[in-house]
Amino acid sequence: MKLCHRICIYVPSTFEGNKPAKRMQRRATKKAAARLSVLFGGCTTTQAVGYWMSDTKGLIAENQTLVYSNTTEEGKTAHLDTVRDFARAICRYMRQEAVTVEVDGELEFIEA
Repeated sequence: MKLCHRICIYVPSTFEGNKPAKRMQRRATKKAAARLSVLFGGCTTTQAVGYWMSDTKGLIAENQTLVYSNTTEEGKTAHLDTVRDFARAICRYMRQEAVTVEVDGELEFIEA
């Protein structure tokens, strides 16, 4: 089986854009890991520092958790909308302007 597609959710570490929210991030990361594992059979997480230019709060730097899975063409087709919907739920839960979903190296900003 060839897993030729990578799908990643960037889980923020802030609430309302710039308030630290480590507990919320841990919860959202665990849920994202469970969701991607169910959809694609497993996932990996890694840490990154991300920057976002907010129209209302200026430059925001935060520690993000990237949760990603690799999948087949069929898996991508069947589950990508579910991943986007999940990212939208994280966006609402953490009151973000947007949450990033990366698909095969291309970024999408998912808004609530």
